[in-house]
Amino acid sequence: MAGPDAPQANRALGAETILSIALAAVSLLVISMGGLLWSGERQQRYEAEVVARVRAARTELALVSQAQHDAESIGARFAATGDAALMGDYEAAKAAARNHFERLARIVDGDAEATALISNLVRLLEQRFEALDAETAARTPGRRSALSVYTVFREQSAALYTLLNGRIDEARNAENQTRVQLSILAVTLAALALIGSGLAILALRRERQQWRLAHAAAEDARAKAAASDIAKTRFLAVASHDMRQPLHALTLYLTALERRVETEEARDIVAKMDRAVQSMIGMFASLLDLARLQAGVITPDIVDAPLQPIFDSVAAQHPDGKVDVTPTPLAVHSDPQLLERVISNLVANAVKHGGSARVQAHAENRHVIVTVADEGPGIAPEDQERIFNEFERLGAKSEGLGLGLTIVRRVAELLNIEVTLESALGRGSRFMLRIPLTTALAVIKPQRIGNDALDGVRVLAMDDDALAREAIAGLLGDLGAEVRACADGEEAEAVVQQGYKPQLLVLDLRIDGELRGLDIATRLRALLSPAPPVIMITGDTEQQTLEALRASGHAWLIKPINPANLSSAAAVQLGAAQAQA
Repeated sequence: MAGPDAPQANRALGAETILSIALAAVSLLVISMGGLLWSGERQQRYEAEVVARVRAARTELALVSQAQHDAESIGARFAATGDAALMGDYEAAKAAARNHFERLARIVDGDAEATALISNLVRLLEQRFEALDAETAARTPGRRSALSVYTVFREQSAALYTLLNGRIDEARNAENQTRVQLSILAVTLAALALIGSGLAILALRRERQQWRLAHAAAEDARAKAAASDIAKTRFLAVASHDMRQPLHALTLYLTALERRVETEEARDIVAKMDRAVQSMIGMFASLLDLARLQAGVITPDIVDAPLQPIFDSVAAQHPDGKVDVTPTPLAVHSDPQLLERVISNLVANAVKHGGSARVQAHAENRHVIVTVADEGPGIAPEDQERIFNEFERLGAKSEGLGLGLTIVRRVAELLNIEVTLESALGRGSRFMLRIPLTTALAVIKPQRIGNDALDGVRVLAMDDDALAREAIAGLLGDLGAEVRACADGEEAEAVVQQGYKPQLLVLDLRIDGELRGLDIATRLRALLSPAPPVIMITGDTEQQTLEALRASGHAWLIKPINPANLSSAAAVQLGAAQAQA
């Protein structure tokens, strides 16, 4: 069914068609008129040439008559006086007459009637010259027969003059007609030029109008796309928080449950539940990461960062010992959070397909080469590019959504990191990341963080969600901490004012639907001396939120968190606080 703009579009199309046809017709007429003008100019030049030739022919004919008359006069004088000196002039006059006749014949070559008259005149002239030669030799006056030849010659010359004059009149008439035709053509061409100019102006106006309509449509589409991007960003922010919250609580409760079950059968059930939850968390995180990458809402925060904490965090995600990390003192110039995501995805891929992963790094030409290797079945050469496509899984029974390596490539491109793959069937795979090396940091001594970092540490936890609050308090308690849990900032301040002095603050960023966690952390630290370190926990992954967290200087974790990440972050923050003290 046609939309409401269809009649207008059809009218515009019809007008454009008519305008195009009119322009084409005018163009053809202009071309035709141009051809006629060119032909008329050629005809006019031809007629001018005809007039010039006829004039030259008349001149030559006059010179023939003059030379013939001179010969007649000189012959008569010689007959009367017998002066032999006159014979040279006599012969010269005859030769001049013959030469002028030759030139006259060449001029009128192509005109059959004129050529015939000239041939007859030449014959008569020669007869007259023969008679003159006889009279000159006998020194007697001209005979009647010779005089009759002279008379006929004069008549034929007059006829040739009349013919040549007629040719001039014809040429001039043709020239006048051509001039009139050219004038008409010029006027017509000028009119067509005006019509063409009008049509061109109309076409330009139509084109400008169409351009304005197209520009308005493009602006409207751009505005709609921008609104769609804003809506998508808002949806991602809401989905990231609201959907991560129950997963966060579920993860913490499973961790607490695992510590409390006693029978082997129960532990096996909890382990399977944990694997299922971790798989769901991985899929959810992959979908959100891909959506955020496609929406263009991720902006890297490039800093100088050590590699070892990133390696430790990745290894902590696999406490079963399937990941072998070689300690490294190197530091890179990149976004540590996004880089950890890339390495984590590569390690997860290696563990899934090869059963284990080896992670190591070495310096090479101002870059750090991070290698993630496995001993899996390997990847065929024809599949090594395809595995980076969205939702691509090698093998029908492969787990996951097939987005891990897609996110690796997208984030690597965002960080300007080169990703290469070396693999062969039956020989495992090696993914290599080429990351800019930095020398701005001092050499970092690799160290392992133990699991007893929170033993006896006083922790103030805050979360407005009852389930999440109870779960995080239980997890901190299981890690050995002395925990006080609060629902919001007012309750947390009341606890501190009552004399509780926490050594660590673990706070949720979003309280009562607003991002108040950073402000609450500032107020609590102002009430305590020394001010304790802070770990912010958030489900918001919007770029502005992450930038605010980076600017705060506090440690932060994205929901859902696991005990290893929390323990590692706590150890780093407490260690830094002790060093400052």
